[in-house]
Amino acid sequence: MANCIINTDFYGKYGILIMKMEDKIVFENPGYIRLGKEQMRRGGKSDPRNKSLMKMFNLIDIGEHAGSGVPNIFNIWEDEEWEEPDIKESFDPDRTSLTLKFIKKQAIENKR
Repeated sequence: MANCIINTDFYGKYGILIMKMEDKIVFENPGYIRLGKEQMRRGGKSDPRNKSLMKMFNLIDIGEHAGSGVPNIFNIWEDEEWEEPDIKESFDPDRTSLTLKFIKKQAIENKR
């Protein structure tokens, strides 16, 4: 959630949307991915839109500068054997979404 807030384009349309459902959580925020989807997934670089908010979160030990938030999420989902998180980017208006499903990979394979 901190990552969503730190990277939100507060001048964009529709604001932040966080939806919790039985089997997933979806984080959406206005703004495109400044370093690109692949770099976001890979991590190691950080270009937050809201540096002051990032610093505020850092002061209470939430987040860091290394661009490791999204890769950490992917690692945790892999460790738990859940379906891989889904990053989507749309334009006009610019919007980014991250869907985190709590569905085991095995359950997906059994449905096929």
